[in-house]
Amino acid sequence: MHRENRKPVLCRIAALTVILLLLAALPAPAEEAPRGVRAGDILCFGTPDGASGFDGRWLVLDSERTNTGEAGMFVVSLGLVGDGQGAPVIFRDIGDVAVSFSDRGEAYAAAHPGVTRYQGSDLQRWCSAFLERSFTPAEQQAMLPTFKSDGGIAIPGFGIPLPGAAAGTVDFDPAEDILQGDRLFPLSAEEAVSAGYGFTDNRSRVALYKGEAQGYWLRSPHIPTFPLDVGFVFSFGAVMDYPVSGKSMFAMPAYARPACNLDRSRIAGMELLADTDTAALWRVTFTGDGPNTRTYDLALPQVGAVPDVQGIVSAVLVAVPLVLLALLALAAWGITRRIRRRRAAPGTQPR
Repeated sequence: MHRENRKPVLCRIAALTVILLLLAALPAPAEEAPRGVRAGDILCFGTPDGASGFDGRWLVLDSERTNTGEAGMFVVSLGLVGDGQGAPVIFRDIGDVAVSFSDRGEAYAAAHPGVTRYQGSDLQRWCSAFLERSFTPAEQQAMLPTFKSDGGIAIPGFGIPLPGAAAGTVDFDPAEDILQGDRLFPLSAEEAVSAGYGFTDNRSRVALYKGEAQGYWLRSPHIPTFPLDVGFVFSFGAVMDYPVSGKSMFAMPAYARPACNLDRSRIAGMELLADTDTAALWRVTFTGDGPNTRTYDLALPQVGAVPDVQGIVSAVLVAVPLVLLALLALAAWGITRRIRRRRAAPGTQPR
């Protein structure tokens, strides 16, 4: 009797064991994959390319929302990217037109309206070509088409009222429909100074091109005081403006730092590659691709000391009047001393 009852029990245990083993072998649901990702982490996807400088690493600015506030992730390339041959990238090709304080390009801008608009720019075409060149179709589909208008913003500049920088600020115009379904795009000036995205100071904005800090474009148009200028992050992290052609009296290399919004539901798997004191690095596989086995650099970029430009300028502004006063005092003392010597000289008669 006991032996006959034992068989159904054993069969049930065996069946339960098989079910548990099958459940353990199933992949985790896609929506649970990125649960451990936080702002400041690094996602690795895309095909690294040594010629352009693209290393496939993306800084997570927001792990829960896109830059339009919808569900998703907002990420930006950790490093800077050049063209296919590693050359600098320009915002828009306007030939040899250069900008200075005496000639800000008003005539060219009047004859070519919309020159600072991101839509139709060389930089937008670069983003489209980069998307096709560096990402699988599944990775491209995981980048959400983004539709967005940007508001205007005034950003503290170097602390001095430069021409076109009223009250020491750098002012950017609002831009209606600046993103029209773009999957890859530059940051805006507002995003580049957002503490919510981790951009709390100049150092946090510094990005490297092949190991060296360089400047990169933003998508925001400057107000008409400099009608050929758009937003730009200098190599030391300050947000300013720069001519779309990259030609000015302060010529410097300019590169791209693309951003995108990710569809979290298309993340099929995440592999933790490294976990440092400041960030975790994840290799990402998207739905429709096989496992991502590409090799990525696991070292976080080391940014050296960043000069406090505003502090330097402020110190200069304080020092210059003091130096001038000292020179005036020295000159007055010299003149007074010379007069006294003349009066004291033998045979000198007062007039």
